Amino acid sequence: MIGNFVTQHEPEIIASFQRLLAIESVKSHPVPGGPFGAGPAEALSYMLQLAESRHLATKNVNGYAGHVEYGTGDEYIAVLAHLDVVPAGEGWTYPPFGGVIDQGRIYGRGAIDDKGPAMSALWALFALQEAGVVPRRKIRLIFGLDEESDWQCVEHYFRYESKPIGGFTPDAQFPLIYAEKGMATLCIEVPAEADSLAAQIQMFSGGTRYNMVPEVARATVDCHSETAARELGIKFRKVAKDLQVSLHSEVRSCFVDLTVEGRSAHASRPEVGINAIVQLAQLLGTATVSNCSMWRSVGSWDYFGRALGIDHDDGETGPLTMNVGTGELRDGVYRFHLNIRYPADQSIDELLKSMSNYLPDRWRITLVEHMDPLRVDPNSTLVQTLMEVYKQFFKEDISPLTTGGVTYARAIPNAVAFGARFPEKPSLAHQADEYWEIDDFLRSIEIYAEAMTRLANAL
Repeated sequence: MIGNFVTQHEPEIIASFQRLLAIESVKSHPVPGGPFGAGPAEALSYMLQLAESRHLATKNVNGYAGHVEYGTGDEYIAVLAHLDVVPAGEGWTYPPFGGVIDQGRIYGRGAIDDKGPAMSALWALFALQEAGVVPRRKIRLIFGLDEESDWQCVEHYFRYESKPIGGFTPDAQFPLIYAEKGMATLCIEVPAEADSLAAQIQMFSGGTRYNMVPEVARATVDCHSETAARELGIKFRKVAKDLQVSLHSEVRSCFVDLTVEGRSAHASRPEVGINAIVQLAQLLGTATVSNCSMWRSVGSWDYFGRALGIDHDDGETGPLTMNVGTGELRDGVYRFHLNIRYPADQSIDELLKSMSNYLPDRWRITLVEHMDPLRVDPNSTLVQTLMEVYKQFFKEDISPLTTGGVTYARAIPNAVAFGARFPEKPSLAHQADEYWEIDDFLRSIEIYAEAMTRLANAL
């Protein structure tokens, strides 16, 4: 029944996905009606208009978030998805906001994180409506606009709206995520040194978001003379070759400009990326430059946190991971933002204490943001119902998973992440040439229609 609906409407479904991907919904400066910028506001408006065209009830909650409803009653189950995306970054083969289709894949920032799953859930509601399904409880699809940053969207939304009795977010992978690591973003500040005998760092910057592995980092070094600049430029190129670092360097009079290119990835999976900030620090740590000991330290920061004394594995949610997301030199102070995903049995206080013991006294640590770990009982009605849906479609008996990701499942009671990435498919969130296979996208509509119906009747 739902499969026939998807087949009949396939061109329209795909066109709506392309239209949503074409909206550059990166958080920016506020505009009237759009506290997170024009792009996120346009994305929300488009989704609500699409729902209204099919006569579903919608609501825009002051431009922070919005929802689409199907069914009746006071209690509801929720599907939470987000329409904001991280910046496109560099290294794309396809236009990041083009919605290009090539070889069965649709490309664009947000294709799998999380515009595609949001569109899938919306069409799942349309399918239930057309089929005349009458769920026991109301189904509400909530669209957030600030998930990739500060979650002000859902915080504001639930000031005005009641919370659901349960639900899921299509913002991870199948079969299901029942536990999420804790998340902390820390800022480490180090005073810049003035050393007349050393080459002086004039500029340093890298990364755009804490929750992305930085793909580019840059520095300008003042060597005090043209001869010293040429010699240092040669040394940097040799060291970069030895370390297999992708480096572009340029000598300008007594200055050496350095640009290191890494590979972006989601901060919860730093091992998939190549951290340009850490690699640039490794280069700077080999030369007689100001803050040389700092560069050697930063260059040793591995993604398990061993160099900072915070490595830990609880055997359930997995090992701690760490991403040096951004770095800059400003007003005589170096600032590095670390995004850390820590195991469920670890506390933020323990983590901060351990790190403080490893860092020099003059280095200052500030906790910027923090979320406790999440764990839902794998034997709960919520988890068991969704796992039954998974088995119905995938025909395999598999256990639910844990993740280092942070999802909207934390925003409401009795919620987990359910899809949308299919098993054995690559994790492409926050990477260049992000895509979703069209067959998986269309199939997910059937899965979510079934999941919504089953949950609305079971909870």
